[in-house]
Amino acid sequence: MATATELFKEVTARLFAAKKVLLMTHLRPDGDALGSCFGMRSFLRHNGVQAEVVLPSGMPRRFQKFCSGALDSSGVNPADFDLLVSLDCANIERLGMPDDLDEVKLRQRGFISIDHHKLNSINAPCSILDPDAASACQVVAELICASQKEFGTGTATFLMMGMMTDTGNFCFANTTAQTFNMAAKLMEAGADVTAIANEVFFNKPFNQLKFESEFVNTFDFACDGKLAMAFIPQELMDKYNFNLNEDEGLIDLLRCLEGVVIAIMLHKRPDGFRVSMRSKAHAAPVGPLARRYGGGGHDLAAGMTLDLPDINEVKALLVREISAVLQQA
Repeated sequence: MATATELFKEVTARLFAAKKVLLMTHLRPDGDALGSCFGMRSFLRHNGVQAEVVLPSGMPRRFQKFCSGALDSSGVNPADFDLLVSLDCANIERLGMPDDLDEVKLRQRGFISIDHHKLNSINAPCSILDPDAASACQVVAELICASQKEFGTGTATFLMMGMMTDTGNFCFANTTAQTFNMAAKLMEAGADVTAIANEVFFNKPFNQLKFESEFVNTFDFACDGKLAMAFIPQELMDKYNFNLNEDEGLIDLLRCLEGVVIAIMLHKRPDGFRVSMRSKAHAAPVGPLARRYGGGGHDLAAGMTLDLPDINEVKALLVREISAVLQQA
């Protein structure tokens, strides 16, 4: 088995041997997905390699100032690129690929996966997987450090943005000493933390604030107050013109409540009810539950889709499942 140093060398060699690189991430990208893709694009361009980011869905508003110039998946010809790179994506099903690319074609191409999800199943011919890293951005930063090439201020800012969002500004349980060490290196490389804070965290539109003021009225509690759940009704989103692409951080309204150990946010999609789960305690992980129902994620942050006809059935199932998780804690 190759060592981390050998993997870093191999991936770096492949990146810099390529003439043109296409960077991809998961559907409905979050801050870490965007930070790792745009950070890698910035790094490669800074060092003379042509690179583009392809996104299959709309860009969340709060990242639009930083993350511009992505290609639309419908207008990308994979044949124009000699290397394809997946970042922050744990499985092929969630990878936002160009329309003219599928799993069979993907595996016939030069393909690299860079990720931090413990149960990554992409099985790329060349990959870096670090489940101990707090974010994919941290893995990319480690790769750049190992290459002994310069970050560049733009690259450092993108990677810091992803690290900040995936760690809850370094408050979540995934934050380690190595995370802080890497953050310090990004600061030294010129990461603009003030710009990230003002644009990503302190720039909420008023319609979202009004939405949240009514959203809290949908909260349900169970398991002696250790479980908090909320269903986002479509009529509430319509009332305040709230887009679910902007839901990152919304679940923290439940997670921050005193006594709550597990927070769950629900919304209806064509394929069923989407369930986003967060846990405050390593002894009460939600990842295994998500995986049992065909979902995925980390132990303390995971999601799944339940194909049930009624929201009350969904809530009843979740109360039973979470009750069992908490009893084992």
